Amino acid sequence: MLDSIKVFALGGLDELGKNMIVVEVNDDIFILDCGLKFPNKTTPGIDFLIPNLDYIKNNAHRVKAYFISHPHDEQIGALPFFYEYAPAPVYVTNYGKTVITRRTIFANKRLNYNFIVVKPTSRHLVAGHEVQLFQTCHNAYDSFGVAILTNRGYVVYSSEFIVDYDTKYKSFLFDLPALSKIAEKETLLLMCESLGATYEGYCSPSHCFTNHIKQYFNNNQGRLFVGAFWQNSFNLNEILQLCLENNKKIVYFDMLTKYIIENLQADGIINIPKDNLINYEDVLRYRSQDEVFIILGHGENLFEKIQQLCHKENEDKRIFLNETDTFLLCAPPSDNLEDLFTKTVDELFKTHANVVYLKRKDAASMHARSNDLKMMLSLLKPKYYLPVRGSYVQLLANAKIALGMGIGLNHTNVFVLDNGSVVNFKKDEIRPTLDNKENIEASEVIIDGIGVGDVSEEVLQERNKLSYGGVVVIASSISLSEKKIITKPDCQMRGFVFVKDAEPILKSVTNIYIEEVNNALKNSDKGFNRKQVYEVIKDRVSKAIRHHLRRDPVVVPIIIETE
Repeated sequence: MLDSIKVFALGGLDELGKNMIVVEVNDDIFILDCGLKFPNKTTPGIDFLIPNLDYIKNNAHRVKAYFISHPHDEQIGALPFFYEYAPAPVYVTNYGKTVITRRTIFANKRLNYNFIVVKPTSRHLVAGHEVQLFQTCHNAYDSFGVAILTNRGYVVYSSEFIVDYDTKYKSFLFDLPALSKIAEKETLLLMCESLGATYEGYCSPSHCFTNHIKQYFNNNQGRLFVGAFWQNSFNLNEILQLCLENNKKIVYFDMLTKYIIENLQADGIINIPKDNLINYEDVLRYRSQDEVFIILGHGENLFEKIQQLCHKENEDKRIFLNETDTFLLCAPPSDNLEDLFTKTVDELFKTHANVVYLKRKDAASMHARSNDLKMMLSLLKPKYYLPVRGSYVQLLANAKIALGMGIGLNHTNVFVLDNGSVVNFKKDEIRPTLDNKENIEASEVIIDGIGVGDVSEEVLQERNKLSYGGVVVIASSISLSEKKIITKPDCQMRGFVFVKDAEPILKSVTNIYIEEVNNALKNSDKGFNRKQVYEVIKDRVSKAIRHHLRRDPVVVPIIIETE
């Protein structure tokens, strides 16, 4: 009897981040990555968003394993929240284990993970199913793809990768022999990332920083400062190798940088001789041209650290930038960090240091481009193909590459789907079905502080209005027994009107408040409906302000009851 297979994404389709693929083989569930998505301007005050938890919570007893292809936030950020409800073995590399542990602490969770530490190329038997991992080359140490064997063929998930045959670093090898071994058996379904699908050719070697920055390691006359994202492991590895090749003395700028690099050494991923490390207390004892200060961070955190250094607000006041220093900013920003990146570069130039910064066009993001995808497709020749991770444009570009390969893929076996849409290979049926009735709830869950999914759309709308429209707060005390307002309403307006223009608006708002509260008190024999009064006041005040000022602030009426 043929295996019954269901495949769907809870995140990552038609969006950037929140990557999570669910593969069901008969009654067993395998989760491939479990990531978060960072907020944009439409979700102010939000920490991040994760996939909907309901399906996994309701089927927790069937979850047999999590496979974490590499430890970037878009792949691991939701794991603490899912594992809490659906614990299962987590197959991850040693480096991934370290990062997940740190991410869990950051998420304020205390979880005892069942880690299965794996080699990036290795074979495992999970709940009676053979699972083959194959090492890929990505901007993370020891990243891997996953191939789950069924009696219909392999279900293969590439995760994020580029084809790089020439890398000299063993943690970034693309294991072509391992992938060729998988190709000896039939591939039922292949899932490949789409983030680079709109670009022609191969990604390699345009992903390398070395040629852009190596001159500054062997020709600098003063101290060298290097800022980089700590999760971009390939680029961090390039920076550290340049330090060693030029016999530089490495200084950890802060405890986070020290923690990250020391963990890499402990895991055997990199090896920095003791002679190349300087204790922070000894930084003034060495020649300036021999020192390299490494500053690592993530996203906004990195740029905020650098700005603190520019303003001499960093913890160690002995370390500051001057005109003899060189600062290499090796952190091409994502779209949501462009403004902060630009401001940081501006502040760096104000220090009069020699500033060198890499833009996105200088170093390509390590994601499969058209030829990388063609290599994967031509080697595995899948019966069905599902583009994953990316915007709709990127998913469609990936699908078109597959359609043009001449390997039997066409519009009936290449799928461009939404989150929650299920590809179902039913028992004793060869072709999959895409039945809307089987779709899984795939809305996103907002994480805000310690709250999980408790911020409503209405709250987000109010936050957006606060950011550009300001706020009006008006309050007074009432006596229900006497049916009257007993204190004069106090109206405060912030963020949308000058003081000299406030008087007529203030009077209008106060009059509306008094009128509506008095009306409600007169009719309070059947009860005082506070919520209804609030809604009427908010509606009338909003319309009045819109009429006079063309502004739309948040209106907060407050009624305090007294005896």
